[in-house]
Amino acid sequence: MEKTLVPEVLQMIGEVIPEGVSIAISDDSRYIYYQPSASIDLKIKPGDAVREGSATYRALTARRKVAQYVESRVFGVPYYGVSLPLVRGGRLEGCVTAIYPRVLMPHMAPQPAPTVLTGKTEDGWLPVHVSEIVFIRSHEGKTLLHTANGSYVNRYSLTELERMLPPERFVRCHRAYLVNIEAVGFIHPHFHSTFMLEMKDKQRTRVPVSQSYASHFRQRLGF
Repeated sequence: MEKTLVPEVLQMIGEVIPEGVSIAISDDSRYIYYQPSASIDLKIKPGDAVREGSATYRALTARRKVAQYVESRVFGVPYYGVSLPLVRGGRLEGCVTAIYPRVLMPHMAPQPAPTVLTGKTEDGWLPVHVSEIVFIRSHEGKTLLHTANGSYVNRYSLTELERMLPPERFVRCHRAYLVNIEAVGFIHPHFHSTFMLEMKDKQRTRVPVSQSYASHFRQRLGF
């Protein structure tokens, strides 16, 4: 997006955005403008790359309006983002995002978390109850549901499943892993303030907690 369009865009959205809401404007990969509010500040700076997992990232990727809750692991502060991509002549120019603090979140009926996911086998499809899932892994372009009885391919991406599944049960610990907290048997310290999780499956599978997710993981498990 051309920076000369920023004042025009701000004037348009300023008439419909309430006080207390921050505004972020990006091109197709980086932020070019950020206006924090007194209620919420994500500490974005012009030139910062759009982070994966943010509302802006999802809107740019999907090329459609996105309204979603974003967990604190992305910016360190949870927020509700409403992002609108700007497309001209079929070309993606950028994105405008309204950033709401929790107290100002627009009312939306919560979507119930799924209790069953479908895993593909050689012979067909197997309904897998979420309580049976030990961990979920993204590997070679596929999403694998790992249970005590085997591994099954699921249609959703890891990011989509993170958003869909109950956060009190599942937590992201690595860009390629989502674990069932109740299936963690032991937490081993690892290099550079990271951890290695020993899961409760028969193989006692070890799942890494990367540095990017270590702080959020510690906070979730309270240690």
